[in-house]
Amino acid sequence: MCGVAGAVNCVLTPKDLCSISHRGPDNQELIELDVESNKIFFGHTRLAILDLSPAGNQPMFSECKNYCIVFNGEIYNHLELRRKLNGIEFSGHSDTETILYYLREFGIESVKDFIGIFAFAFLDKRKHQLFLVRDHFGVKPLYYYKKNNQLLFASELKIILNNEAFAKELDLTALNSFLTFRYNPAPQTLIKGIKKLEPAHYLKYCLKDGETEIVPYWVSSPVIKRISDADAIEQYKFLLVKAVKRQLLSDVPVGLLLSGGIDSAVLGHLMSEISDKPIKTFTIGFHGNGDYNELADARETSSLIKSEHYEVLVEKREYLDFFYKSFYHTEEPIAEPTIPALFYVSQLASKHVKVVLSGQGADEPMAGYKRYVGEQILSKYKWFLPFMPVNMVSRLLPANGTLARGLYASRFNENLDRFIGIYTLFTPELKRRLYKDDYFSAYQQDQRFLFEKNFARTEFLTDSLSKLLYLDTRTMLPDNLLLFNDKLTMANSLENRVPYLDLDLVNFLETLPIDLKIRGKVGKYLHRKAAQDWLPLSIINRKKRGFSTPIDEWLKSDLSKLLIDLVESQDSLSRQYLNIDFIKTMVSYHRNKKCDYERQLFIILSLELWYKHFFNQKLN
Repeated sequence: MCGVAGAVNCVLTPKDLCSISHRGPDNQELIELDVESNKIFFGHTRLAILDLSPAGNQPMFSECKNYCIVFNGEIYNHLELRRKLNGIEFSGHSDTETILYYLREFGIESVKDFIGIFAFAFLDKRKHQLFLVRDHFGVKPLYYYKKNNQLLFASELKIILNNEAFAKELDLTALNSFLTFRYNPAPQTLIKGIKKLEPAHYLKYCLKDGETEIVPYWVSSPVIKRISDADAIEQYKFLLVKAVKRQLLSDVPVGLLLSGGIDSAVLGHLMSEISDKPIKTFTIGFHGNGDYNELADARETSSLIKSEHYEVLVEKREYLDFFYKSFYHTEEPIAEPTIPALFYVSQLASKHVKVVLSGQGADEPMAGYKRYVGEQILSKYKWFLPFMPVNMVSRLLPANGTLARGLYASRFNENLDRFIGIYTLFTPELKRRLYKDDYFSAYQQDQRFLFEKNFARTEFLTDSLSKLLYLDTRTMLPDNLLLFNDKLTMANSLENRVPYLDLDLVNFLETLPIDLKIRGKVGKYLHRKAAQDWLPLSIINRKKRGFSTPIDEWLKSDLSKLLIDLVESQDSLSRQYLNIDFIKTMVSYHRNKKCDYERQLFIILSLELWYKHFFNQKLN
């Protein structure tokens, strides 16, 4: 796991690479090449995990010098790929060297054969082409900026933003999306001109004429297949064990981020069965007795799997201190209150291991969130929804944010519109009061275009919930949850692997009937049934917590004061685009429990902190 950076016809320096040295403290290198009258820079910061010798350092050239790669990630099936390469004398045993020659031999389309997490740049000097590639589910981020014959790309925005070829400007269309969803789906970012490469796509850049093309290398259109419960459970167990074995591939120790829930407990059990030494597990907790304290649950799981367990208890002050400066690391103002929690548990883990597995990615393919039960109800009774007194119910129960989103989504009969309604936090009605008039009229728009391409690939799925799971796995998961998971673990020089997003496993899950994922009100049904062979029911049936934080309590006290101070400051984003009086009204309503605006207020707070600490200053 590493950091990559590069440029065509604009300069990168060793100092630029230092801004992402946390992604790879073991080695750092920058090269300059001339290809077809273009000046090309390839940079790399290395976190050595496979082949710890200098043979694994990058940028890496083929022996013929016509091909070069800078690679971030892990290819778990690289030994299988290597066996397909004949007549090559390898210098080492890294996965980087394997895929360098695999791409040389079989071309860029062969990236579909890679099973792993990755973002890389590949230079083909013979064809005068440069490729940028992101993995199937977007576990690893990759940003780029293209203007005329100049191209900048990197694992993190800092590299691009600090380059003299780039002029920083807020993208107001992307701001509208962010306020709707609390994150920006790819290819959007809040910085005009900078894009995120979409998962399962590559960018082809022609060095002769500067033309670019975005190409999907993997288009999955699953079809539901009949299968018995027993057969599905056995196949699921086989594929999950295979995924965990794959992802233990490493020349350094591998640990586990252990929550109190079933997902990480299953991984812990399988890791302890496969490993010949006790695994190291890491947990975070907060003071208090709410859902945010899962230390006791994690200790019980650790005792069961006999792990070497470490934990950290975070004070409110510590949490908030990091939250204020977290946007340097996340780079996008993703409004997720779990961000500081993940940073601190990653910091703890990095003192003991270089690699961890985590349970991220289990909920989207297997229907683990409450909203999936809600979608089943909405889709089942959508014929009745037009007759519901939605406005009346909203007025009677204004202090329930989850219900408010469900009621808003219930207005829509079309599946995609309803899904977007489920995602929506600032509705058009709220935006009309939030935006200044000139901004609302110019940038308020239908946001279906961000999801239509992936939604079109669900045509063979017969029920709406399967369609929603497919969509979530390819939008909200990569550009929200996986994005900050990468940024915060790598901020601590820690690689985070996600076995539940193994390609073979997800391919299988997406062909299953929906009643194997959610049965009644029980989500992840298949997962829970399989786990009965591995874990006691007391762990399987635990209430889902998952790095929760007491953010709602804090928004009724300290954080609301901070929010008002931020939006009222002279250089705030809100002063330019938003109605400050309405924000104050939302704060008052939330503090007095008249309306649940927790998520909306946290969005604005995150946005203002990002704007203050990230957008308006140079990042060193």
